[in-house]
Amino acid sequence: MDALFEEPWTNALREVVGPHNYVRVTGERLQGIVTNIFVKRHHLPHLRDIHTSVVRTGFGGLWGNKGATSIRFSLYGCSVCVVNCHLAPHDAGYKERVDHFNAIVDGTQFPVQETSNILYHDYVFWLGDMNFRFEGHMTTEGIAKFITDNNWSRLAEVDELKQAQKSGDAFSMFTEGPLTFPPTYKYLEDTQEYDLMRRPAWTDRILHQVHVDAYENVKLGVEQTTYEAAQEYRQSDHRPVRAHYKIKMFANHEERCVHFEQPSSWVIGEGGLVKFTLDSDVVTSPADYIAIYKVDFTSVHQYVIYMYLPQPPPGSPQPRNFEFMFNDELLQEAGMYRLLYYSGKYSCYLGMSDPFPALPQS
Repeated sequence: MDALFEEPWTNALREVVGPHNYVRVTGERLQGIVTNIFVKRHHLPHLRDIHTSVVRTGFGGLWGNKGATSIRFSLYGCSVCVVNCHLAPHDAGYKERVDHFNAIVDGTQFPVQETSNILYHDYVFWLGDMNFRFEGHMTTEGIAKFITDNNWSRLAEVDELKQAQKSGDAFSMFTEGPLTFPPTYKYLEDTQEYDLMRRPAWTDRILHQVHVDAYENVKLGVEQTTYEAAQEYRQSDHRPVRAHYKIKMFANHEERCVHFEQPSSWVIGEGGLVKFTLDSDVVTSPADYIAIYKVDFTSVHQYVIYMYLPQPPPGSPQPRNFEFMFNDELLQEAGMYRLLYYSGKYSCYLGMSDPFPALPQS
């Protein structure tokens, strides 16, 4: 139900990727910055410790016209953080952009001890309108000439972000794929022409960091397969950029899992018997619940109905096996459904049932 209130860009994206079995897990927004995490449905019960953060850097941290949204999670035992930012603009804004970077790194805190900071994660992907320009001696005409000649390597030599990495001012711990596309700013809307009232620049970027030796006897790794500008998108004075990565994770990793038994029967208006088992490392909380979803749900907010986990009496040991009737007076349409177990303690979904039929009353 909560999916009805998702922001319009999010809903539009969900309609496109949903038919490909992607599910929106979480998201965060800071004015014009919208960040969403989608995963293939079968990965959903393997995500752990999902948390979001917002840092405002506009007007000394008081306004959200600049800043960042960050989302962290663990997947198959590896920690991942995605940062989406909008840094200070203008040719003379280099120092302020560096200050914004440091404010975001210092101001983002997550309630997971080992990865409380952005840079502590196994994998970090940092993207957005970073607003870095070319060095001040570069004229508009000189930049335009390099663009005409497709001389991206020469432009990269005078790119402010590259200089910030080399000097250690900002992003020195990050890696970026080769810049083999034209500067992404500033275009005349609905055209492929630059607005040369401003110096063109690679303002829109995607970078990554990986702690290769975070674990003994295993080396993590990133393979970036594409990095390009979406030249077909002309509704803005920017060109969006996109990248595809393959990252290394642990095979067959399981932690804090809930295992559902297949419901033997489920009748509309009557409900069904829910049975599941908690692994020994699962600690429940009063905020845990079981939710029913249509089998092809595309957002974790698309539950039909949910029921909080029955709590044991005070002082009783934590049960591992649960069995109770789920009354589903809101479930009124026969079809295929799934059960999901949400953990309030871990902010994630610990288990997902196989599809089962909800049958009409005879």
